[in-house]
Amino acid sequence: MNHPARFTAEGSVPLINCEGTAFTCGEQLGIAWQHALRKNAGRAKGRWTPWWWKGRGGVVADLVETIAPHLVDIHRGLAKGAGIAEELCAPSPITQPLEDCTSFAVHQDQTLDGHAITGQTKDTGQQRTSFYQVVRLRPTDAPGFLTLTYPGELFGYGFGSTGMSLFRNALYVTPQRPGGVLPLDAFGLLALFSHTLEDVIEMARRHGVRTVAHSVAADASGRVVGLEMCQGETEIIKGRDGLYAHANHTVSPRFQSLESDTDAATQRAGASEHRQRRLYELLEQDRGRLTPQLMLRHLSDHANHPLSICCHRDRDYHTTAAVVAEPGRGLLHVTRGPPCQNWPVTYRL
Repeated sequence: MNHPARFTAEGSVPLINCEGTAFTCGEQLGIAWQHALRKNAGRAKGRWTPWWWKGRGGVVADLVETIAPHLVDIHRGLAKGAGIAEELCAPSPITQPLEDCTSFAVHQDQTLDGHAITGQTKDTGQQRTSFYQVVRLRPTDAPGFLTLTYPGELFGYGFGSTGMSLFRNALYVTPQRPGGVLPLDAFGLLALFSHTLEDVIEMARRHGVRTVAHSVAADASGRVVGLEMCQGETEIIKGRDGLYAHANHTVSPRFQSLESDTDAATQRAGASEHRQRRLYELLEQDRGRLTPQLMLRHLSDHANHPLSICCHRDRDYHTTAAVVAEPGRGLLHVTRGPPCQNWPVTYRL
């Protein structure tokens, strides 16, 4: 096998650490993200209503008040720090569309140390690498979270201090019509601050998420479900006795009927079925003794190279990060660039 080219220089993802009240944390992050938030505000003007704003955000704002009222203070702090109007504090468009990533979760009973492990690869264009940041919010008056993300996007790839984690990747199906009440970022943040996996499932099913994507949700023990979401419709995918892996093709028979020829071609181009099947094989080999180190090795797998779990398709599309979380220990292990070539850095909530 030819050695993969190095597209990303050695280095680490910068950390933005915010502490104080929820409002103060938001303000600190707003200052750091001033450029991105002001750019987002320009796009949002006249076209966007804050989902977190009670009285205007409808059902979503009601859920925020019930599940995570501190999100209001965080967003208001973001607006103040960035010097923008609150009603223009909109999510970042950087991550759209979702990419061909591979996500996973491992129950605590299948790990060496008794701590659940979750995470994913990030398969993107090379230009995304310079945007990556790890954000740690540790409010004194509310739950915190730790996540890999992009400037201006509060909902990233990580976990909350509740022990809930949520990772996500593309799902290649074609919806019949738009639908769903919850924006993806609102659903993701509310999931991180939910107390049980059942609450997350109920929220997705009852209200629907306005996206076409797959998410893997897990609680602190590693109890896990996959949520295949297609414009308001949600199908629940179960794992295999404490192990879970998902790439970008739909597992749900219901959604398989929504696959177009273009969807199928896109899946083949990214070797989705291979990545999912191969990750399950690797997880099974180490069942009962899985560790973050082994997971990073598995995310570095080159079987079927260059269309492998650790993807090296070309400079414009390859694995630009790997994220392995231990929510019960408050740890997030992140590589900047492909995990086969770059050492992880560990961040603590």
